Amino acid sequence: MNSRHSHLPVAMLLMLAWRNIWRHWRRTLITLSSIAIGFALSVLMIGIGDGAHNSLIRNAIKLGEGHITVQPRGYLEAPANHKYLADGKALLAKLDALEVPGSVEPRIALQVLASTANNSVGAGLEGLSPRGDRRVDMLKPHLVDGAWIEPGDLRGIVIGAGMAGKLKAKVGGKVVLMAGKQGGDSQAQLARVRGIFDSKVDELDDYLILGDIALARRFLEGEGADPTLEPVTRFAVFLDDPDDMAAWKARLKAALESDRVAVLDWQEMMPQLVQFIMVDDAGNYIFLVLILIMVVFGILNTVLMSVLERTREFGLLRALGLARRQLLALVFCESLVLSLLAVTIGWIMGGGTHLWFSTHGIDIASLMGGGSTAMMGSFMDPVIRTELSWDRVVQLTLIIFGATLGSGIYPAIKAARVTPVQALRT
Repeated sequence: MNSRHSHLPVAMLLMLAWRNIWRHWRRTLITLSSIAIGFALSVLMIGIGDGAHNSLIRNAIKLGEGHITVQPRGYLEAPANHKYLADGKALLAKLDALEVPGSVEPRIALQVLASTANNSVGAGLEGLSPRGDRRVDMLKPHLVDGAWIEPGDLRGIVIGAGMAGKLKAKVGGKVVLMAGKQGGDSQAQLARVRGIFDSKVDELDDYLILGDIALARRFLEGEGADPTLEPVTRFAVFLDDPDDMAAWKARLKAALESDRVAVLDWQEMMPQLVQFIMVDDAGNYIFLVLILIMVVFGILNTVLMSVLERTREFGLLRALGLARRQLLALVFCESLVLSLLAVTIGWIMGGGTHLWFSTHGIDIASLMGGGSTAMMGSFMDPVIRTELSWDRVVQLTLIIFGATLGSGIYPAIKAARVTPVQALRT
């Protein structure tokens, strides 16, 4: 047989590769099992990580300023009480005209000094719309004393348990809210504590004061705002479908943004949370790299041992006229078949693990001894369920498949370098 004319069809190469990898079926099964277990662990770790991160993000958005925020330009870099959107009524009309699929909630955020007869602390006063607010939905179930503010209550406030302890304030107690004006003067409003909440998030419990938006607007009037124009410091936009955020951000920027108005998404509003997720993701990928190292060495050991055991056989094939490239293709096909099996079995185990934990979840609160799951100004749900997007599925599949297939390159090259005379002497 002339080597220049020798040719093996792809179907025959795959058939031979299949038979060769099962010559030592115990070794092949051990290799596939180790890859599948490693794959399942990778899927579980990445799934838990994504589930925890998405839980943090969802709660941060609800407790924070929505998926998209419309606020004065420069406010994020240097917050100040004199920075506000003077014509909130006109901006709200534009937002309503856009028919955003979700809710648009006007808010007034101010830096104040809260004082009682016992103590004074710096605080953030958040004036919320009487027509409903997502932050109310999140915090109202966490009331530990008193009741929530009724619409139109221009004196009532709700404070966190941490602030109540610092001020030594109780339900019904008086709190004086003071704020500095741009000109250097100060202004004050008297408020009464209607309720106390305990969200387990220290950044909220120790700092946040919630009141009716009309109460907070009085401080803007002191800065020269026209109350008939319904001034606000921001609009929090909550979308029904978070996947549409980029498209709606572009539409809002085109419709509203100016030299005085900025449109920001939640990543821009909460850069520390984004950085935390990136660092935590890096830790998950380090674990994935360790799994890949195990996979590569497992495949390399299986294929290389198979090549070394068949040196004489390869020499005979070469002597019969099989071309080097055909021998290279044969061994590479063995790696390809092994890679396909590894990914398939890996997803059977990994997918099953993901489905179980995505349904039943992991009780993070119990694992932490019943402690708080708060971090970075947000909190994780007590039970975390694994989450995997299609991007993650494709990413994990390509990484494992690529690492498995790549580990067969060296054995294939080594097999192709076999010379008939030396091989037949072994």
